[in-house]
Amino acid sequence: MSAEQRLVSVRVALASSAIIGAVLMGLAVASIAAGVAPGSNPAVITLGALTTMGLLWWWRGVFSRRHVVLWLEDRVPTLRYALAALVDAPGTPFRPALESRIGEARFGNAIGVAAIRLVAIPVALLLASQFVVVPFMSRIAGGTSMARSGTGDDRTRDAAATLRYTARVTPPRYSGQPARQLDNPLAIAALVGTDIRFDGAFTARTTMPASPTALRLEENGANRVIALEPRLDSAPRVVLELPARDTVLAAGPGAMRLAAVARDDIGITSAWFELIVSSGTGESFTFRSAVLGRANGGNERDMRLAVVLPLDSLDLKPGDVVHLRAVARDANPAPGAEPGSSETRTLRIPRAGENDSLSVEAAPPPEVGKSELSQRMLIILTERLVARIRSIDRPKLATESNSIAREQARLRKRVGEIIFTRLTGEDHVDEDATTAMDDTLSPGEALLRAASEATNLAEDHAHEEGEGGPVIGVNRNLLEAFNAMWEAERRLGVAEPRQALPHMQAALDAIQRARAAERLYLRGRPPKVVLDVARIRLSGKREGIDPSNRSPRASDITALLSRRARFAAALDLLATDRPDATAAAVDTLMLARIDAITTQPALASALGDAIERLRSGQDATESLVAVHRALSGTPKTARQSRWSGGW
Repeated sequence: MSAEQRLVSVRVALASSAIIGAVLMGLAVASIAAGVAPGSNPAVITLGALTTMGLLWWWRGVFSRRHVVLWLEDRVPTLRYALAALVDAPGTPFRPALESRIGEARFGNAIGVAAIRLVAIPVALLLASQFVVVPFMSRIAGGTSMARSGTGDDRTRDAAATLRYTARVTPPRYSGQPARQLDNPLAIAALVGTDIRFDGAFTARTTMPASPTALRLEENGANRVIALEPRLDSAPRVVLELPARDTVLAAGPGAMRLAAVARDDIGITSAWFELIVSSGTGESFTFRSAVLGRANGGNERDMRLAVVLPLDSLDLKPGDVVHLRAVARDANPAPGAEPGSSETRTLRIPRAGENDSLSVEAAPPPEVGKSELSQRMLIILTERLVARIRSIDRPKLATESNSIAREQARLRKRVGEIIFTRLTGEDHVDEDATTAMDDTLSPGEALLRAASEATNLAEDHAHEEGEGGPVIGVNRNLLEAFNAMWEAERRLGVAEPRQALPHMQAALDAIQRARAAERLYLRGRPPKVVLDVARIRLSGKREGIDPSNRSPRASDITALLSRRARFAAALDLLATDRPDATAAAVDTLMLARIDAITTQPALASALGDAIERLRSGQDATESLVAVHRALSGTPKTARQSRWSGGW
């Protein structure tokens, strides 16, 4: 058989299969339509004809000679485009070789698969319509007992429609928000501590918890699951505008303008400036504190605070340092509610003779000096807390101690970055630098080991400068400060501020020694800032990992799989004839919604819409499809042949 004859036989087989499949599909659709609406013969015939014509148009490629040739080349790789070449150029001198290759090719598998796709689905649908759909619709049309009394799902919807209850939501008094009443609520979002009272079909009372919770109401055999979605009262956000940065002042009379802005989600009750003046040298220091410009916020959401600070009233002397910040408080009376505070600014009076030190360029204070000032302020705050231990309860002590511990952790991280930068020459310390080492090492030793393994700078400096060289001396002192800060942070974290003070003082002493060693060097040229554009755009690589190949964390995958399993269970329930299937499915979807509120708000919104429709007895198909899409994520298009044509 020649190549042309084989091509004709393939086209005939495909065209016949397409015509048979389209006709069978039209008959199946017509049968289903006749079972649903008996007696409307013209409409049924028209629907079947339109279905047949639509499929033939969709499969129109089987009637195209060129389309079939390309389809065969795609399905039979052994042709190697011999058939396409012969069809395009019948008079080619290579015709015998092309005919031989075409004769060796086998078309049976490709034609068989296409015929099954074209005919099998219409045949299966036609059989199902004749033996399943049409008899079922006939029983319904004949008025069976199920149709007369209503299905279990309908009864559930009727019960859901007649079940009425209200929820009165009363926010905490300090918030100033009015109470509100919700009818048949699906979910309740309110501040933590809000009083919630249910009346009607359910009588209950509860308080809004601190984390999302499913509340089940049961009374007289009826039950409901309500999602409680807490809204946390955040601390005021405070920004210190003036002074805009740390400043070195000349001793003498004068005044400085202080300005700050504060904003809160509910309202600010008061705001003020706090300042601490440290005086002294060496190990002898004295501290003075004051509050300046306290003002009433009037429960406004936005507040501006401004005052003039007369510097001569502070009686500043050379070497004194003023620590300044703005503080604002809202009306939240909870014991753990902290006031909002701004970043701390420092005003420093230079010591006598400080300008005589060797310096080639003007520059801001070195990073080591900033760490010294911040550590002093943390010590002052801890000493104040220790002095009040007898007058406050344990929860209040733990809250304030943990707050200082967080500030100590930030300062420790800054010192660690300084050490890493000096030892490796890199601009950023890897967060895993202190945890990827042996657990038997102290934090400072682990950091030094990580830096030393990255480069040999530490060893080189030891050879160049000697064992007691100034460069190594500065870094060793900073490592001692790093270790001491770690111990202080641990003590503060377990509410032991008295035991943390010796470690905090040891860290301050180490920073002062490092600052003294640093004065031996020319300083003043600001470090060159290098911008890693790829990293800023989140398109770079880290540790040899391509960002496009990153996968979600195991915890995220586990949570997503759990939500998918609950969604699948809810769909299985909706497909059953159980009387309580809809109510059980709604409860399952409610639990999935509560789990997704904080991490997948889009999914939670889609679940809420689906639950509302199911409860009210409406068609929830589109809403459930939206939930499925939110669970599946962004669709990915698989690579397919452009010549498949659906067959």
